[in-house]
Amino acid sequence: MEKKRRLSSLKKKIIVFVILCWGVPIAVFFAYTTSSYRKGIIEKTEGLMEDQLENMASFASIRIEDAITLCQRPSYEKTWENAWKKYLRGDYSRNDYLQDVYTSLRGKFYLDERFNMYAYYCYGTEDPESFSSRTGISLKSYVDEIQPYLKDVIDSDSAYACVRVVDGRIFIVRNLYTTMDYTRYGTLVVELNRSKVFQDVDTGLLNDMVVCFGSRDARVDFVKNEEKSDKEQLLEQLLQKYDGVSNHTFSKAEDATYRAYLYQERRDDFHIGIVLFARKSELYSGLYQFYTIVALMFLLLIPLFGYVGYFIRRNIQHPIDWMLRASGRMEAGEMGITVEGDMPNQEFMQMKESFDSMSAQVKYLFDSMYSEKLARKDAQIQALQAQINPHFLYNSLSIINWKAIEAEEDEISKVTLDLSTYYRTSLNRGETMTTVENEIRNIRAYLNIQLIMHDNSFRVEEEIDESCYQIMTPKLILQPLVENAIDHGLDPLEKEEKVLTIRVKKEENQVVFQVQDNGNGMPQEKAEQILGIQSPGYGVHNVYERIKLLYKENGAMRIVSEEGKGTMVEIRIPEKQEMEYEGRI
Repeated sequence: MEKKRRLSSLKKKIIVFVILCWGVPIAVFFAYTTSSYRKGIIEKTEGLMEDQLENMASFASIRIEDAITLCQRPSYEKTWENAWKKYLRGDYSRNDYLQDVYTSLRGKFYLDERFNMYAYYCYGTEDPESFSSRTGISLKSYVDEIQPYLKDVIDSDSAYACVRVVDGRIFIVRNLYTTMDYTRYGTLVVELNRSKVFQDVDTGLLNDMVVCFGSRDARVDFVKNEEKSDKEQLLEQLLQKYDGVSNHTFSKAEDATYRAYLYQERRDDFHIGIVLFARKSELYSGLYQFYTIVALMFLLLIPLFGYVGYFIRRNIQHPIDWMLRASGRMEAGEMGITVEGDMPNQEFMQMKESFDSMSAQVKYLFDSMYSEKLARKDAQIQALQAQINPHFLYNSLSIINWKAIEAEEDEISKVTLDLSTYYRTSLNRGETMTTVENEIRNIRAYLNIQLIMHDNSFRVEEEIDESCYQIMTPKLILQPLVENAIDHGLDPLEKEEKVLTIRVKKEENQVVFQVQDNGNGMPQEKAEQILGIQSPGYGVHNVYERIKLLYKENGAMRIVSEEGKGTMVEIRIPEKQEMEYEGRI
């Protein structure tokens, strides 16, 4: 581990050295140059945008003020006022009065392309007495859709012109009064041709512009429909800053794609605010060109950096990685491995030769210890089996069985036969492997004896896949698990129904043995510790050790338990057995 830490530290030092000598100076130069140039570009661009906004607001305001002046003219010319007075004196009929108004309106507004519509209200009337539209809107549509939004001005006593926006259309509303006695005699409503109002604005800018008059809700939206959703959030941010009062003020907001500006200006009769959107890719095109130049310069340095990186990887990093990889494999249990790859220099070659030699020595020592351990296991079991004379035992049990039959003691006879079956399978001429069928037969005989010993206090359930019968398995792997389940799982249990379940099945080219009880169980943490507990004889740990010795990583054993619900022990062995050790254990 100490060698591993020193190698890792060496790589870090080399990387830090390269970064400090090459990367930092270049990064500082790039950052400083970019920051300075970017600041200049932004200041210049924002200045141009502010000038454009101010000019657009000025041009639009002048045209709106011209329209307002035109709406005021009838009061000063007295044409409509005189016609109104004649009507009041009885010199004019109402039709005569309205004819004079109509003639004047048509000359002033209908033939002027700056206006789309006009409507004239006689004082005291709800709806227009004279109406005309260049855009084809009907009087009924105007009364139903437009008039409600203008009604508050029409019904007021204000003599000032009022600019209103309805559905993106710009209207001017002005109440008319006599010049001498200041008596109200009518109201004039005109709709401005918004394309004429903003005719000096470049088409590209116009499609990215929103104009407000007095209120954030009274706005004329020129933004393209397909781009509205992309700009909605920015527009909302700027409209929150629109107050309808500020004069010659600028605000701005931006996101990943757009940069937006708000300009507010106060005029005599209205307040105007213009929001202008600009794509950053177009706004900062000069900056992006600069980035391109710097990137090209940086690309010229890539071959140098590439060579430095290649040199470090080939002469330092790769040898270190090969050594670490070999060390990791040895730590994981692979013995006798060698370091892969051709070392680029003498120092690493010496380290490789030393490691290979050490690995070979470790494998030799491990194999010696492994063989010694197997021999001890084999001797241990052989000694245990040698303690019993099989023929003497079988003959003795046979005599007992016949004596029990003669005495009509069926239960004694059954126990004797089960015991004889158990030991015939267990001893089996010293063989360590048997078929699944024999193992099941053995455990059934064992359980029959246990049921008699326990007065049938528990029930045995079997779930056996008979297709597993002819598969070879280590002998006596179920009996220790069953014994442990009875002694520690079922015997202490106070439940009325005690159940022991034995399962044998196939799963993914494996044979699975499960012994499960419905006992008191235990915490899972304690269950996982059992396999590591050393115990003499044929305990659960002994079975675990045999599985590891026989099958290595191809075999497995686990214990699953839950307090109050019971414990399950599972063994997995390969269906097609390729054991590491084919002798006796």
